[in-house]
Amino acid sequence: MLETLSVREWAEDEFEGTGRYQASVVGNLPDSYQQFQYKLSSKLAKDHPELSELLCEEIMQRQLDAVDIIAQHQVLTCMAPWIENLNFLKLKESGWGERLLKSLYYVTWKHGDQFPDEIEKLWSTVASNNRNIIPVLGFLITKGIEDCDSNTSAEITGAFATYFSVAKRVSLYLARICPQQTIDHLVCELSQRMLEEIEDPVRPSKDDPLANFILEFSQGPSTSQVTTIADSQPHMSPLLVRGSLDGPHRNTGSNLNWRTSAITGRSISGPLSPLHPEGNIIVPSTGRSGQLLPALMNIPGMSLSGPLMSVRNSTGNLRSRHMSRDSVDCLIDTPNSGEDILHLGGIELQGISASELQSALQGHQQHLLSRADIALILLAEIAYENDEDFREHLPLLFHVTCVSMDSSEDIVLLHSQNLLVNLLYSLAGRHLELYKVESGDRENKQKLFSLIKYIQAKRGTLMWENEDPTLVRTELPSTALLSALVLSMVDAIFFQGDLRETWGAEALKWATECTSRHLACRSYQIYRALRPSVKSENCVLLLRCLHRCLGNPVPAVLGFAMEILLTMQVMVEIMEPEKVILYPQLFWGCVAMMHTDFVHIYCQVLELFSRIIDRLSFHDQTTENVLLSSMPRDEFDNYSCDAAELHREELRSCGKSLRKEGGKVPAFEGVQPLVLKGLMSTVSHGSAIEVLSRMTVPYCDSIYGSPETRLLMHTTGLLPWLALQLMKDPIATDSVTPLRLQYQKARSVASDLSFWCRAKALDDLAEVFLAYSHGEITSSEDLFACISPPICSAWFPKHSSLAFGHLLRLLEKGPLAYQRVVLLMLKALLQKTPMDVAQSPHVFAVVSQLVESTLCWEALGVLEALLKSCSSVAGGHMDDPGSNEEYDAGDRVLHGMLAPQSSFKARSAALQYLGGSAFGTGLPAQGAGSTTDGGLSAREVALQNTRLLLGRVLDNCALGKKRDFKRLVPFVASIGT
Repeated sequence: MLETLSVREWAEDEFEGTGRYQASVVGNLPDSYQQFQYKLSSKLAKDHPELSELLCEEIMQRQLDAVDIIAQHQVLTCMAPWIENLNFLKLKESGWGERLLKSLYYVTWKHGDQFPDEIEKLWSTVASNNRNIIPVLGFLITKGIEDCDSNTSAEITGAFATYFSVAKRVSLYLARICPQQTIDHLVCELSQRMLEEIEDPVRPSKDDPLANFILEFSQGPSTSQVTTIADSQPHMSPLLVRGSLDGPHRNTGSNLNWRTSAITGRSISGPLSPLHPEGNIIVPSTGRSGQLLPALMNIPGMSLSGPLMSVRNSTGNLRSRHMSRDSVDCLIDTPNSGEDILHLGGIELQGISASELQSALQGHQQHLLSRADIALILLAEIAYENDEDFREHLPLLFHVTCVSMDSSEDIVLLHSQNLLVNLLYSLAGRHLELYKVESGDRENKQKLFSLIKYIQAKRGTLMWENEDPTLVRTELPSTALLSALVLSMVDAIFFQGDLRETWGAEALKWATECTSRHLACRSYQIYRALRPSVKSENCVLLLRCLHRCLGNPVPAVLGFAMEILLTMQVMVEIMEPEKVILYPQLFWGCVAMMHTDFVHIYCQVLELFSRIIDRLSFHDQTTENVLLSSMPRDEFDNYSCDAAELHREELRSCGKSLRKEGGKVPAFEGVQPLVLKGLMSTVSHGSAIEVLSRMTVPYCDSIYGSPETRLLMHTTGLLPWLALQLMKDPIATDSVTPLRLQYQKARSVASDLSFWCRAKALDDLAEVFLAYSHGEITSSEDLFACISPPICSAWFPKHSSLAFGHLLRLLEKGPLAYQRVVLLMLKALLQKTPMDVAQSPHVFAVVSQLVESTLCWEALGVLEALLKSCSSVAGGHMDDPGSNEEYDAGDRVLHGMLAPQSSFKARSAALQYLGGSAFGTGLPAQGAGSTTDGGLSAREVALQNTRLLLGRVLDNCALGKKRDFKRLVPFVASIGT
């Protein structure tokens, strides 16, 4: 046959009339004639390469149909020379590439176990042409995506189960011939996980019912809320009720407290969403087209996982990842199960019965893998046989395996563990086994194999809970477990000294550019565990991320912002103290963020600020000059085109929320007023006291506050806390008892205040603080009796409005433990200074609410001192003929205050809870419904000022490469929209 073909089809000029295959002598033993067949096949493949595609397809098709095992073996052996002619990169465009690879894939599936050597020879022949590596791996990954989508069962069955055995075997064969290119390409695919189009579900923690709510400075209880609660509790004024509303707590009525915001991040000061009369499920709105279960989709706090909520886009990436392993995540105020919720009140959602809905929710979860997931799975087996080829990719591989240890896909979780074990063994364990180790390395060897055993013991199970940080809950158990694993891995690869730095750089890249909020949070946690050296551009990078987060301040994004602030705290801790001054943008970034209205964000900013000022030498004038020179201003002399482009980019990405911003930077009145704000919330109070303690220095007035009033306001801010340490009875301390457990620290602060007063030539005041620091003052009454005269003589009445304004705000909004000491302080001050007639109504309105409380005597004492003070003012004007108008005003005030009241409760119910007061012009009113002249609420003004100031800080920083800020935290703009 070959001779006839050579004459008729393959005729050649030099051998006219004769063929090249004239005679064949074949041995009788299989060993002999199989060798002849292989040589003949090689000759044919070399002489006629144009037949390779057609012949290979025909051979493989017959292989799938044949039943003769011997014949199958012979044909597989003879096919290798023809495979060698294939260039899959060139065949891709014609379509032959996919056809042949698919046939070869199925031949491997059918005969891989029966003829492993022959199958490996085929794939090794493919890999001998290194241009085939990328097309083959691309085919394998695409095939995995297709088989994954076709697997509709919760179990891995059918073609999907077959795929993994075939794909891992093929990739291993390729890596044996061309390891570097195979590993490089799979690692490249794996790195794309950072950029996958991922839509994280907002998943509240199971242990934290307040995961989606925000505590804000600017919000206070509305009149109706306060009155309703006060009326239901006899002998309680609205000011007392504040204790049950303040802080991150729910009231007994199961409604949201006044300091929280809903899941969407909107303020609750507006109308609430309607609740179902028999439960706390928000009534769904009209369903959107194209959605299955449209009503359920619109229930805030509820998200579906599984096939109903996962969509793959055209590129093969997933639109949802890292979902909860539960079928439903609900933020429900009652302990009802999902079934109870669905049957609550017998309602049906948009025509879908509760039973049908429950069945759908409890159905199987379809497996959804991305290209990066499949690349990770293929790398797991390759890592066992290769070591040095992985070394340059170690930071990325370690990072991906760690962030995948809580994956909702069991197969990804399992192979992440396998990949990590194989990497540890190949790179370190095998070498320690083969060679004798020195005594110093025996401990390292023990740590390594202990780590390997630990990971193997967790095989197939979550290494930690899949959870995300929230505003209220930042210290997650999973974070501690992740950090411990990271440190153990660094110790295991002890011979690679730069692993902390290279892995830290990779972690920071993922944290700032990853499209998944969950993976970005885990990346920040890994970075903090590694504690690599800090670079200036890294600090600016995190400030830019914070700035972008403020463009969409919903709970999920603010929880992510907490991770950024925690990371910045670690950065400052790592810095050498003398180098902190080289990063003035950190200082001013903190000052800008102190304008925030979000209490928990504010607390973390204060923690960061305290670390910064601890490392700055403010007694050195150079430090003050450097900070002043970098202060954010409105001048745009250095405002580059790149900065303008950045702002335009943020407007496009963050939407309408930024378009309201404009105007000039708010006047800088010093850091002190921003820190005093923290005393108004129980949550932030401790952090504010810490920062005030560190700011008790007689210098740096140009940054900390006005030289004329800074010591007054510092004293006014710290005095209630100092007095609280002297209280002997446990009245009204409830949840803030720890505030009284800092007596030794209070004595140290009093000593610093005494030194400051000496520097200001206020010797009488200095003597009082010195006596406190020596333990000579034993009661709060004695403290106020001693300190009121020097305070009043030094600053009153010129600056009395600032001090009284702060004390009244503290009485209204501060911790309950402060109410008694604030009342005692007010009484002592009023006894030593005349009260301005215009100020007295506000004092009376606030203090009178406590007359019916357990603090009755203290409140009455303040009111009595107020009346005497006002009387002295009125009496003092009697002798002045030109003061009749002022006297009449004072008389009207006294008459209104002394007029019979039918009920203190009725009188005080209309009180608006203002963040500001009639005293002082520097602090605007911050009630729940208060607005500014521009029509913006206090919350919006605070957010605008924070973004504006932080933006100015960033304008003074080098922008770096454009890609660095255009790709930052890409998920922020899409969450909650």
